[in-house]
Amino acid sequence: MRRFESAQPKPRDLAFLLFALPLLVYLVSGPVFYGYDGEIMYRVSEGLVVRHSIVVTDPIYHYLQPYSPYGIGTSLALLPFVALGQLLMHDPRALVILYLPMVTALTVVALNTVLNELGVLRIWAAGLSLIFAFGTMAWHYSGVMFSEPLLALMLVLALLSLLRFRRSGQRRWMLAAGAAAGAAVLVRDDSLFLVLVPLTIYAAVVGLRRSPSWASRAQSALAWLAPVAAAGLGALAYHLARYGWGSGPYANDGIGFTQPLLGGLYGLLLSPGAGLLVFVPVLALAFFGFPEFFRRWRAEASLIAALVAVRFLFFAGWWDWAGGATWGPRYLVPLIPLMLVPVAFLRAGWWRKAALGLGMVGLGIEVLDQVVPYGLYYGAIVPQLAKGLGVCECVPGPGRATLTIHNLMAFDWHYAPLVGQMNDLLHGIVAPAWAPIAALALPLVAIASAGLGFQIWRLARRLEAVEMAEAA
Repeated sequence: MRRFESAQPKPRDLAFLLFALPLLVYLVSGPVFYGYDGEIMYRVSEGLVVRHSIVVTDPIYHYLQPYSPYGIGTSLALLPFVALGQLLMHDPRALVILYLPMVTALTVVALNTVLNELGVLRIWAAGLSLIFAFGTMAWHYSGVMFSEPLLALMLVLALLSLLRFRRSGQRRWMLAAGAAAGAAVLVRDDSLFLVLVPLTIYAAVVGLRRSPSWASRAQSALAWLAPVAAAGLGALAYHLARYGWGSGPYANDGIGFTQPLLGGLYGLLLSPGAGLLVFVPVLALAFFGFPEFFRRWRAEASLIAALVAVRFLFFAGWWDWAGGATWGPRYLVPLIPLMLVPVAFLRAGWWRKAALGLGMVGLGIEVLDQVVPYGLYYGAIVPQLAKGLGVCECVPGPGRATLTIHNLMAFDWHYAPLVGQMNDLLHGIVAPAWAPIAALALPLVAIASAGLGFQIWRLARRLEAVEMAEAA
């Protein structure tokens, strides 16, 4: 601990601690669950490393062969882990367990840094970052192989880089922001509209305000557009390699955007089985913190509001708006760190106590999911529902059976996952992934959480004191 006893504390020391604590907890929480999407995205990485090919084999349903329908971004991010696993252990899966915990822990650090850039007190910024780490769905999705955790990191990094460009005017930050935005497009094709358009508008506003001349503005625009264009060309090349000039993997989707908009919005926000505010109750306070955030950071508040609005509206109309056989509204996971930013601008006093209290409720929800994994409940309830409805749940693709079952689980409290998981817990039906190492894992997590948590609090207070003294 001597490193953190130095007379001059450094922000990077706090960043290291905010990375280390979540990473440890996520790794102890259990192995990666690939699921269907994750398995296919992993197989693209494996194919590139082992066979130098993007052709994949669908080992479960033989439904998506010979190409993955998903963006290549997650598969590219997995490449170092797959390649090192193959090189060092002759097992391309061996090190994939590190990928999602590292991505999510980096998002914790990036969120903390964004809050610091926005002038939030360090102790409050660190506290909200830890609420994100352990009191939101970030914990759950640090162990489930989907593209949303990486997209969340890219969104926060893009915002952070643009904030630093606004403060310093250094074009390397505009370049970094463009790289993050471009990576978001590679992660999910829909980011072309849901991420790139709002970010480009904000980048243009910041570039016009920060750059003193039109020549400087042109250079800033080029710094933004170069990585975005490179990513766009990469996404286009990947599409053409798989489908030619055809319309892509969802061309024959017979359901598509058929969900009534108001029903989808209610489902995404408040439904008992998939509502964002049910699974992450602290985000309800974003509505109360937003006015002060808008007053102090108008452009940034408008950007976050736009990113939230377009994503809600887009997925509210999708037939399977909750994101498939997933825990909570998966498609909204990238918004969680952004929606925590307005919470940081709540007035001190009971508002912040309310945030901490709701953060603890969120922690309880996450711990429930750790003890009674969602897969345990889902695997038990879906066959019962399918049998009762007289339908067959045979493939993961669009179907009326899928729609009926998922809507029943989303809108009926009797079948809502959190209710079912709580009932299982009360009846002693538990199956934590870390059960085989519980005797070691629980004391380790408890000691590390207490020790590192105290050091985070202490270092944040010291940094605050130093910065206040320098400002005076």
